[in-house]
Amino acid sequence: MLGSAGGGIIAILMETQGLFVPLLIGSGIVFVAAILNTYFLIEPKDIVASRTREREELGMDDEIPGEDDDEDKVQTVEKLNYKVFSLIILGALGDNVGSSGLMPLCLSPPSFEAFYVNANPVIMSQVAYKWISVLVALMVVPGTLVSPYIYNKLGLAGGCILGNVITGIVTITLLYIGLAPASTATFGIFVALLYACFPFTVISQLSTGPATSPPDKRGLAQGVNITVMNLGAAVSPFILGVISDLAGTPVAIWICIAISFIAAFVNVPLIWVKGCNVPDKPRTSEKKPLKGEDKEMVEKALRGEWIPAKVLEEIQEERYKNNQPYLVLPVRSYGEERDELKELRMRAKEDFLYHQGKTNEYLNKYNSLPPSERRGFCDQINRSMEAGNQDEVDTANADVGKWFADYLVDSGYAPHMDATLIKQQIMTSFPVVNKGNAPYHPLNMEKILLDHQRVYTRAIEMQGYDEGDEMRIGKVLQSARSVIYMQNI
Repeated sequence: MLGSAGGGIIAILMETQGLFVPLLIGSGIVFVAAILNTYFLIEPKDIVASRTREREELGMDDEIPGEDDDEDKVQTVEKLNYKVFSLIILGALGDNVGSSGLMPLCLSPPSFEAFYVNANPVIMSQVAYKWISVLVALMVVPGTLVSPYIYNKLGLAGGCILGNVITGIVTITLLYIGLAPASTATFGIFVALLYACFPFTVISQLSTGPATSPPDKRGLAQGVNITVMNLGAAVSPFILGVISDLAGTPVAIWICIAISFIAAFVNVPLIWVKGCNVPDKPRTSEKKPLKGEDKEMVEKALRGEWIPAKVLEEIQEERYKNNQPYLVLPVRSYGEERDELKELRMRAKEDFLYHQGKTNEYLNKYNSLPPSERRGFCDQINRSMEAGNQDEVDTANADVGKWFADYLVDSGYAPHMDATLIKQQIMTSFPVVNKGNAPYHPLNMEKILLDHQRVYTRAIEMQGYDEGDEMRIGKVLQSARSVIYMQNI
């Protein structure tokens, strides 16, 4: 399409030189393109090598055992589904024919007759007509730019259906504009609508790509696809031209409109076909193992299962050192963990002790840094804590709240009876450690670490003597002393 537009532009600019002189320039460009393709065309093996290098630079592992949906792999199928293949070919053919109603049938003859032949005075000159018909091909560029976004949101089939429907609706609109009394306003609306909606003819055609054809049948699939498309492009203008002569151009355009909607209907079953449906969101760095990490432990943590605090902290610390984002861990529901609460509680003291020691380590490390390096230390922590997908963070936060509410109800509390009391207990158990979740900075770093330290100290003291016969007077007094100390800080 871009080549056709470029050739058309050259032909218009060199119109006074004759019909064949622009062909010489086209031949020269083709020759240059052949040389450039020979020396600079990227071979498939080079693309694979480039992707491998990119993954290594990003610290991403090549493959995760047991994972078959890695977003860095192209989705493929093992066997060619001929029903799906036939629907894709039929839908693409219908889209190809239906788009003819938009371009060129709506542009010529309806608009040419309305704005040039029958207009008095002339609204669209022959030169303007040439530029409009040539430059519309450039609208392929925005179509290719926006199509990945639409395909990611709606899936390949959904994007094609949207494109087919919009093509049909716009063609109807342009037809009525072309049949309406001609004016400068209707001409401007006609051209603007044509250029704004032509990109959807790119979006609306589903190809037989890697997601719908196995590697050993990909050549056959693409070959059949191209053959059918070329055959449709060759035959449909002749048939539509005959219909235009016999029944009028509006009838031919209405046929194209109907075919566009039929193509959309044909694509509907593909919405549920893997490779044509809405793709899964790619996992961000916070949601997958990176190169050198313990894959088993990372995947376990990403399933919301417990892993030792030391192991998790080592993973996060390694990410910090490599300027990678921390893991964003999902939260299992209370119902899933209800039978595991005893084990979770038994592991608590060990985890608290580890985090207490680790906080001491961070505090000592921070204080040992020269003042000039402390800001960089804080900034690196802030970068690692930034989430690539805020929705994942919001979901995890909401799931923690749901877990806590379910735990309260299952443990005999009644939040609906006295929510204020529950809030007071929460604030007592979880004192503020970083007001407003402010970014780490040399002005607040020490205080944040010390506040975390106090929380862990209190949690450790509370472990093992807050239930039943383990509530001995000595430990009760020790706990009370700790609470008083916390309130005075």
